[in-house]
Amino acid sequence: MAFLLPALALVVAGSTSAAPDLLQPGLYALQPDAHLLATPATPAAGETYQQRYEHAVPTAARVRYAFVARDPQAQLNKLVFVTDAAYRYDINSANLLCPAYAFPDWNAHSDAQPYCRTNIGSNDREAALDWTATAFSVRWADRKQLLGTVQVPPQRAPTADEAGACAIADVCAADAYGRQIKQYEVVHYSDRFTLQQPRDYVDVLHVDRALPLYAQASDARSVATMAAGSYLAVLQRTAAWYQVEQIGQDGSAVRGWIDRDAVSPLTWVAQAVAMPGATFRAGVERDEEGARLTAIEVRDASTGQRRQVLRDFEADTIGDGDALLQVVDANFDGHPDLLAPGLSGGAGPNSTTNVFLFDPATGAFVHDATLSALPQLSINAQDRSITSASRGGCCSHASETYRYRDGRLELVSSWEEALSADGAQVETTRGTLRNGRMQYRTTRTRATPDGP
Repeated sequence: MAFLLPALALVVAGSTSAAPDLLQPGLYALQPDAHLLATPATPAAGETYQQRYEHAVPTAARVRYAFVARDPQAQLNKLVFVTDAAYRYDINSANLLCPAYAFPDWNAHSDAQPYCRTNIGSNDREAALDWTATAFSVRWADRKQLLGTVQVPPQRAPTADEAGACAIADVCAADAYGRQIKQYEVVHYSDRFTLQQPRDYVDVLHVDRALPLYAQASDARSVATMAAGSYLAVLQRTAAWYQVEQIGQDGSAVRGWIDRDAVSPLTWVAQAVAMPGATFRAGVERDEEGARLTAIEVRDASTGQRRQVLRDFEADTIGDGDALLQVVDANFDGHPDLLAPGLSGGAGPNSTTNVFLFDPATGAFVHDATLSALPQLSINAQDRSITSASRGGCCSHASETYRYRDGRLELVSSWEEALSADGAQVETTRGTLRNGRMQYRTTRTRATPDGP
């Protein structure tokens, strides 16, 4: 299977402030001598340092370039080092640089998302990353090694007070008793990359199988093969295709299109629901967490050919089955729309439903973000209203009612009931649309032992 990279979690070491702006997407080049500009360490009292400056990028990786994607919605950078094909990441060896990272605040690792953790818990085997809008540095913890100890002889005899302090409190004047100076070698590991060519990379695709690259979307002519394990920069994505670039070690780029059906092979499950002229199949993907609905196919009822495929919607793990989809007129325009499982809402009953509205002008279904975000969605054909309900813990419940007006969803009433902060009262707030504005009224009643 293949996975979109939110590559490695890179945490800014020692930083407690908000993360700086994200890196601009594009191709970044290694600055060969930038590691020599690392900040030297300040010796502690009684120590001297011999300081050495080394590359953070392992020699075996043979990295000259890296590429960065920026997801405009998730506010996430994805960084890939263009390593030698023979390079194998191994945190327990000199090859401790992971090929791919994501930041900020990325803290996940699984077979489905094969990205490394960085600087979590200040582990000296994990990378740290510092960045500005157009440059980044990768660092490892300094290595400090004792070389030896030099004994400095006393310069004079101790006084009686100094002798007492040295014997009783072990506080011995250095110039009267001599002292030791510990000599260390401190090695700094860092490398800096700067933006060479801005490019509109919106994501990174990691493929675990060899895939054909096409010159054009829907083109049957393959122009190259992307090897298993490749990291590809994504320029754009449709429900059926990715436009990608593969970056070579010399910074060159091969551009083309990847068929998404080949990237993530699915189990297609025929659905019992249908509409005039069309049938549906649910694309189910399985991973270590279970089965997940990741695609919906609309097929011509006469020919069986694909008319449309829907992807890139959020859905939690579901069970297999032929009843995953519903056909309902969700916006009361006389055209059937599609409903599919969404997010479960965690431990509470705040689940969502993915809603795809039919656009009669194009004959295609379009994901509706507003309806899809409403928890416990209920579509009421009788009075042409839509209700949503939610629960916030044990003692807070709410509902909202909407209606379409001039093609736009409008809130017309609401209800919320919650236990007061002191637990003594139940507060009920009702909202009603009057003269184009929502007006609210709150009442309070004594709480019963069972709560609201």
